[in-house]
Amino acid sequence: MTRVAAWVGVLLLVVWVVAHMLYLGPIRDATEVTLAWAVTLTASSAVVAALAVLAFGLAAAGTRPAWLRFVSGARSVAAVIGCALIVVGLLHYRDTEPRGDALWIAVGAAVLVGAAVVHWWVIRTERRVY
Repeated sequence: MTRVAAWVGVLLLVVWVVAHMLYLGPIRDATEVTLAWAVTLTASSAVVAALAVLAFGLAAAGTRPAWLRFVSGARSVAAVIGCALIVVGLLHYRDTEPRGDALWIAVGAAVLVGAAVVHWWVIRTERRVY
């Protein structure tokens, strides 16, 4: 799971560098819209996949403790995505006029709260199983 998190981090860094390189040229608006859609689509797909794994893992973890490892991975992915959404929200908040568009920040905070609830559940289940 650490490799996956590292690859996601490297991918986000590469996207950020490419975005800033393209942001300097004459295609500024098209780049901004494309990146916004790409980040939205990627984050949405990852959240749906993590929730699917999480839902199945939560259902199966009571009878098969091996699923706790997968639920822990889904929790970690949700935490990374939540942090990324908050960063995107802060950048978007800075660039909007008038300031106050905090939807991305709220969504990222909700994802982090969900990851915290799953973390609490995993710890409680591990204590009960082991």
